[in-house]
Amino acid sequence: MQTQKNHWPSMLILAALGISALFLLLFVITGGIASLIDLFSKKGDPAGEMISVFAFGFALFLVALCSWYVLQKTMGREQADSPFKFPFSGWQIPAGVAIMTLAVASGWGAAHTEIKWLAWLVMPPATVCVILPPLWLFFGLGSNGLDFGPRWRVFGILGLGITLSPFVMIMLEVVVLIAGIAGGAIFLAVSQPDLLQEIVEFGEIINQAKSEDAILSLIAPHLMNATVIAALLGYVSLFVPLIEELFKPLAVWLFAQRIDSPAQGFAMGMLSGAAFALFESLNASSDGTTDWAVIVSVRAGTSLLHMTTSGLVGWGIVSAFRERRTPRLFAAYASAVALHGLWNACAVGAGLSGLGQSLGRMEWFFIIAPASVGGMAVLGVGMFLVILASNRKLRGVK
Repeated sequence: MQTQKNHWPSMLILAALGISALFLLLFVITGGIASLIDLFSKKGDPAGEMISVFAFGFALFLVALCSWYVLQKTMGREQADSPFKFPFSGWQIPAGVAIMTLAVASGWGAAHTEIKWLAWLVMPPATVCVILPPLWLFFGLGSNGLDFGPRWRVFGILGLGITLSPFVMIMLEVVVLIAGIAGGAIFLAVSQPDLLQEIVEFGEIINQAKSEDAILSLIAPHLMNATVIAALLGYVSLFVPLIEELFKPLAVWLFAQRIDSPAQGFAMGMLSGAAFALFESLNASSDGTTDWAVIVSVRAGTSLLHMTTSGLVGWGIVSAFRERRTPRLFAAYASAVALHGLWNACAVGAGLSGLGQSLGRMEWFFIIAPASVGGMAVLGVGMFLVILASNRKLRGVK
């Protein structure tokens, strides 16, 4: 039996996912060819390139899966409207930790052998096995027992969270960055033309540098400038969170009046955050060097951040549209931006402390590094407690 024909929301989502799948397939093919060429020519970072190929390939697999379920709604199949239940159980916690530990150990070992073909084979699947378990477990703990709504909408939101939402956010962040640079250049041209000329000449010197180490040695002292640090913190800790927390749950905004309850909005918001975290983490982990283990392990905290903040915003969106509680939306959005901003500020602090160490400013390392790492640890524990408490509250558990 068919339930409905010409279901435009599912048709539009399917079109968006289809276009995204084509681009992902293009990236997989071109990236795979480039990685093979570098592997056999013994140039570049073939393992890092293959990690990117696996990232896009895994995203392509998920987009294809989501497209299938959305297609069922487009075709009017009854099963498309059946309730979705996330398959989470307690035994998955130790299993997920074990998989992640084994994957980190195998990828770390392959990287340290310095055998390119071994790293090329082992590190890409190990990356997926490190990134996926924390996402699965955090999402399972935060959404356990909550109503998700119809199956097609769940997979539609997941698919848009992997494709459309990151695209919109990246474009807006680039626009804001370019506008900021252009505004700064105009200000200097009017108020301090001599300084602007010095910056232009400095850029030409950097272009003539022959290695990354030489470029870093030229740039690093200027990064210590208080104005530069303030601008960096302002962009990363304010503008980026404002954009990302507004558009991460893009699909929740689109379905706001159809989502049944704020609890369901929280679950859909967490799903949007998990989708974006998966996309970001896989693409940020394309490093085939010995730093890989640290990079992929840190992504677990970032995954928790994105799910927690998007869950709060999703809860606020549905509260505003379904229950006319608009102040709740503003409070949830402000909380999400604050959490994200603090996390990003700690990440910038950790990066600056490492830069200070390389420049001989050891006081930066001993002062900023502990504060940054400690801040991220506190935020991580706090966000974990938030998703547990939110889950209990929304399920009505006393």
